[in-house]
Amino acid sequence: MMAILQSNRERKLQLRELNPHITCGLCRGYLIKPTTITECLHTFCRSCIILRFQDGEVNLCPTCNILIHETNPLEMLRSDKTLEDIIYKLVPGLQEDEIRRTKEFYESCPKKRTNPSADGEEAKGRDSLSPPCKVIKTEGDTSALHRKPVKDDFHRSDPQIGVCLECCGDSSTEENVKQLNRKFIKCSSRMTIAHVKKYLKLKLSLKTADQVEVMCNGEIMGKDHTLEFVYMTRWRVKEGSILSLQYRPRIDFT
Repeated sequence: MMAILQSNRERKLQLRELNPHITCGLCRGYLIKPTTITECLHTFCRSCIILRFQDGEVNLCPTCNILIHETNPLEMLRSDKTLEDIIYKLVPGLQEDEIRRTKEFYESCPKKRTNPSADGEEAKGRDSLSPPCKVIKTEGDTSALHRKPVKDDFHRSDPQIGVCLECCGDSSTEENVKQLNRKFIKCSSRMTIAHVKKYLKLKLSLKTADQVEVMCNGEIMGKDHTLEFVYMTRWRVKEGSILSLQYRPRIDFT
């Protein structure tokens, strides 16, 4: 009976006990924008793993040395927003400090970009105006260096996914719901079905985004589903890199 009572008692953990699970294996600092390699599920800071793949000759996981991708390892990276939220709750002041340092850095740097076409180069992961490294002292570790994430680029540096949007509805029921002139797009894997509907609303000149339903393999997708989630759980053809989605006029059964 005493053993049961002891097992039900709350145990207070020191932050240093959790550090191995919330620190980056490359910079030894707390994970900033945690990014997981889908092949082996090892997680690093987004800026750290991108720079590692760019600077390395072989696309291997820094922890287990598994081959990630022969040509484009960035396609095998996935952001872990849940882990990011947990770290910000566990480490007092970390989120506020990151926001403050990022703001101070960009306010102190002159705008060097004048050519909008340069955005495509920055999307590959290296930004000439990325904040400098900062020492982040994790509890129990005084030698941690951390590189700040790259400048906000409207999710161009997110893992990208190819999507094919096919109209499968009856054009007689909704005049504007028709086949897109360009049905192939490439966008962030964090894009949601709600974003896809807004995109269709814009391209098809619809009154509201709810005029269309978006499906995958005949199943209507929820508006909060990300494209990454749909690809991993609903898309059956894993060999190809293109996710096929269908859209049609919304059917009101009432």
